[in-house]
Amino acid sequence: MAMFPQPRISRVLSLLVSGTAFVFSLLLYTRFDLSDAGFQFKEQANLVPSLGIHYSVGLDGLSLWLILLTTFLTPLVILGSFRAVEKNVRGYYACLLILESSVVGTLASTDLFLFYLFWELMLIPAFFLIGLWGGKNRVQATLKFVLYTMFGSLLMLVGLLYITHEVKSFDYTMIFDHYFPEDVQFWCFLAFGLAFLIKVPLVPFHAWLPDAYTEAPAGATVYLSAILVKLGAYGLLRFCIPLFPTAAKDFAPALMILAVVGVVHGALMASIQTDFKRMTAYSSLSHMGLIVFGIFTFTASGLQGSLYLMVAHGVYMAGIFLLIGMLYERVQSHQMSDYGGLAKTMPLFAAMFLWIMVAAAGIPGFTGFVGEILILVSAYKIAPVLAVIAIIGFVLSAWYLFNLYGRLFFGAPKKKDGPKAHDLTFREGMVLLPLAFLVLWMGLTPNFFLRPAEKSLQLNVIEKLKPPPVMTDFAAQQRRIQEEVEKDNKRSHR
Repeated sequence: MAMFPQPRISRVLSLLVSGTAFVFSLLLYTRFDLSDAGFQFKEQANLVPSLGIHYSVGLDGLSLWLILLTTFLTPLVILGSFRAVEKNVRGYYACLLILESSVVGTLASTDLFLFYLFWELMLIPAFFLIGLWGGKNRVQATLKFVLYTMFGSLLMLVGLLYITHEVKSFDYTMIFDHYFPEDVQFWCFLAFGLAFLIKVPLVPFHAWLPDAYTEAPAGATVYLSAILVKLGAYGLLRFCIPLFPTAAKDFAPALMILAVVGVVHGALMASIQTDFKRMTAYSSLSHMGLIVFGIFTFTASGLQGSLYLMVAHGVYMAGIFLLIGMLYERVQSHQMSDYGGLAKTMPLFAAMFLWIMVAAAGIPGFTGFVGEILILVSAYKIAPVLAVIAIIGFVLSAWYLFNLYGRLFFGAPKKKDGPKAHDLTFREGMVLLPLAFLVLWMGLTPNFFLRPAEKSLQLNVIEKLKPPPVMTDFAAQQRRIQEEVEKDNKRSHR
């Protein structure tokens, strides 16, 4: 036991478990049928048969890449935090693995009760990761994060119970085929939509984000920015639009305006920050606003661009926050003024930071460009004024990121001799190289990542937004039958 202390065993075991999960998740893509728009790899078992609650899971093009993103990033987060976490190591990695399981469960659930169970389960490990291993203001950040998320979850629970009561089932496929009246759609869209928009988060529901990102440890921040916020956008695509299409179309103009406000607000706030972790948090807010903007264009290219950008954003934001965590391990500061001239002492680190940063800045050839250009071109056809305003955030993003890079690596240090920081270690290189490869691969071969979602987006979003002529004809037929019955009743009374 002296040769293998408990913290080392916890680190290695959690890395092996998460790595094994990633290897098995790769089989999902190799066996995924691109021509099938429905759920694949389905499994079902009874949980509470009397209430119609089942363990029912499956995945389609909407969830495939998000599940792979989760299983891909988890071992990198674990490996990247080998030196960052020194206290209660076993609890830290247990929280990360529970968080991974709950995220995958949320994305794979095809039973609404199971979905809500995993959705709420995510909150528990996130609460402990921020509250126990966070910075000096972690308690305030944790409370704000929990209160916002719980408020949205309770609203969604009310809407979920109502629609499952109407359909008499928690089965997503049965609810998907059910047509709800317009007034029901309005209130249910509000209930589900607020929960998902708080998770994204969209302005003005974003107050929890800067504090949570700043105070959370690097690994938890990666999960928050790269994975958890994507579940809000996923919820819009999976539930809000397919189940309540009429309400979605009614709310779309307002949500597009809020999304563009978020794009610009996040970019402006990022450009004036002195804490580079807080700056990156506002940068994430801006990019998530662009994703929501693309979703509510309701165009095929805009929806594909949003789903692609969800994955791309997860990859480059994970890289940036991991790099920031590595810097913090060396200098113990997030203030830009405490850095400068790092390119001389950390050339490999500077090169890796630049590589990941250009992807976040939307430079052509890298992953960020494809999703952003698809969204902006699609949005210009629908709402040209809003699209032009959103471009401001696109330009500001490149400006503040390159400004950050210049100050960290080529600026004059606050102290005469500058911060003493060593270059990348082998372990850190093993964490960053897969991300560096992926930001280029996604940028050069976007169709590889776009194709799996094409059929599912068509079925789940575009087709559901079309008027329901069959239901309309059926309703009219029912009214005619009712009128005939009433006439016959009047005749018989006479």
